[in-house]
Amino acid sequence: MRKSHRRQFLKSAVTAGGLGISLEQVVRGKEASGNLTKDTAVIQIWLGGGPSQFETFDPKPDAPVEIRGPYGTIPTLHSGVRFCETMPRTSQVVDRAAVVRSISHGENGHFVAAHWLSTGYRGTNNQASHPSSGSLTSRFLGPRREGMPPYVLLSEEQTRNPNIGEVMGAGHLGAGHGAFTVFQDPYQSKYQKSLLSAATANLKLADDMTVDRVSDRRSLLSSLDTFSRAIDRSRTMAGVDRFSHMALDMVTSGKARKAFDLSKEPQHVHDLYGTHRWGQSALLARRLVESGVSFVTINTAPDSLCWDWHLNIVNDRRPADGTLGPSRGMDLSGPPLDQMVAALVTDLYQRGLDKKVLLLVWGEFGRTPRINKTGGRDHWGPLMSILLAGGGIKTGQVLGASNSRGETPIDRPIHPNDVLATVYRHLGIERHWHTTTREGRPIAVLPEGEVIRELL
Repeated sequence: MRKSHRRQFLKSAVTAGGLGISLEQVVRGKEASGNLTKDTAVIQIWLGGGPSQFETFDPKPDAPVEIRGPYGTIPTLHSGVRFCETMPRTSQVVDRAAVVRSISHGENGHFVAAHWLSTGYRGTNNQASHPSSGSLTSRFLGPRREGMPPYVLLSEEQTRNPNIGEVMGAGHLGAGHGAFTVFQDPYQSKYQKSLLSAATANLKLADDMTVDRVSDRRSLLSSLDTFSRAIDRSRTMAGVDRFSHMALDMVTSGKARKAFDLSKEPQHVHDLYGTHRWGQSALLARRLVESGVSFVTINTAPDSLCWDWHLNIVNDRRPADGTLGPSRGMDLSGPPLDQMVAALVTDLYQRGLDKKVLLLVWGEFGRTPRINKTGGRDHWGPLMSILLAGGGIKTGQVLGASNSRGETPIDRPIHPNDVLATVYRHLGIERHWHTTTREGRPIAVLPEGEVIRELL
């Protein structure tokens, strides 16, 4: 194989999941990162479409039925604090989490709000214009361990509103800081191992070469190429730049392939998370951050259909693909969300990852206080609830409060950029740091936002 062919192999032998990003591009992005050494990571559970504060973490049991909705409430480990009845597992681990009931911003459009919460900047024209928090983490932190991608996106496949999912992308940072993506079928409740296998199939050497057969770079090179022996004796990898070295490390070390292998987990751990796609995605996320990935996003609804309850809050058996309207219902979405969140909180603490890994659960906005005429709730930017756990934060607290009708904050309003500032602080990234657009213009990590002091 000629030198040019070898270089092409290194560029194309491995692709980053559904985005088709070469691993050389992924690791090339790390070159631009700083010298951060903080061993921290983030798991973001994104509830695309806008989860209801009433049907999750801020129910209003004493409000009129047209406000409180169709579900009852349950007590939590916090005295006097209640959750929706569809969140029983999470209610029992909330002592290891912090709930914020006063997140507020002024946007009611899916794309604009999702872009804002993902990037720290308002979105415009339905086109992503800034890098996501995951891509910024790739830019400034890179992977915490060699042989792993820095940013992984575990997502349901986008079928209807692909521009919304683009807010999780790299923006002007380019493909080198895009996510290694693993898609799942949004219309199948069980986790599909075949899709995971397909997305990670190229985390191995081409054809029949295995890591066992390739003990070091020299033997790999002899299998791949016919470089001049004289040149090879003096400069084994002279023809390959160091970005290709790093891409090659990701293939030959086997670390990434092992991290993505869910079969390594015992059955009782699978049962803890649940065999549904969200539960297994959460288990995979834990494996990835434990293995050295810096940022993992689990996008439960990239098309916004799953949590966009305009037509009904309960399951009315409308098709999941949204052909008759975007509604799944909390009785369908609540149990798997509850199980995955509770499992992650439990597992992170049991494995001693509670200082290292920060868990963030949120969507782009909340839902309207009053049930609409079809039994659903519409977009509501003035108020939403989120959950955080791990990351060394002060847990066992509920921050902020909303009024009796769940409309607006009445105590400690918190902006989404404050949440992002808190995430970046955990990672060791300063909000005043900047990236540079393709036109050479500097863009701050965040234009505004302060760390949530109560969590420190």
